[in-house]
Amino acid sequence: MLYFLKRDLILQKKLLWLYVPFILIFVFTWSSPFLIFTVAALYIPYNALAYDEQVNSDKLLNSLPYTRLEITLYRYLGTLVYTAVSILLVSMILMLFDKPFTVYDIGIGVSFFLLIASFTYPLFQIFKQGNITTIIIVAFVLSIGLLSTLSEYLDDFSNAIANSAIDQSLLFTVLILSVLIIYFISWFITYSIYRTKDF
Repeated sequence: MLYFLKRDLILQKKLLWLYVPFILIFVFTWSSPFLIFTVAALYIPYNALAYDEQVNSDKLLNSLPYTRLEITLYRYLGTLVYTAVSILLVSMILMLFDKPFTVYDIGIGVSFFLLIASFTYPLFQIFKQGNITTIIIVAFVLSIGLLSTLSEYLDDFSNAIANSAIDQSLLFTVLILSVLIIYFISWFITYSIYRTKDF
């Protein structure tokens, strides 16, 4: 897996310098913190997918001594690693600019991102080469639009939960575990499609 992570970072080094300004746009437009966490988590994995499509890296990866199980597993585990990095970076940026956020903002933002990834990753295997960039753009625009619309309701919902008698840590744990189960099911679907593909 380390090989794949290094490969992604080397291939994306030209785009990574845009990562912090990209996040700052959302910080200074007074976006909801959970929206910032979601968008930041989208950046690296989806850029990697777009690059893989451009160079048709599946042919190269399948010629290396890696199984298709390892290749699909990397995509999903790598996404979790990139998400953890984005959480740390966004948290530092928000603290630096004195923008308030909570653990729930992180949880909701990451949950939304993982749900988006769970839906789109299998689609990347279903659609023909050349359509992935379109899927990424559509998924990004739809997720930003949806999250912007839901941000007010989610802020009200999180405030209502904070003021209720519901055990917040239990609710948070159930949310994260549910999303991770959906994410695992998505990986299984993606692997099932990928292992039968011809390259």
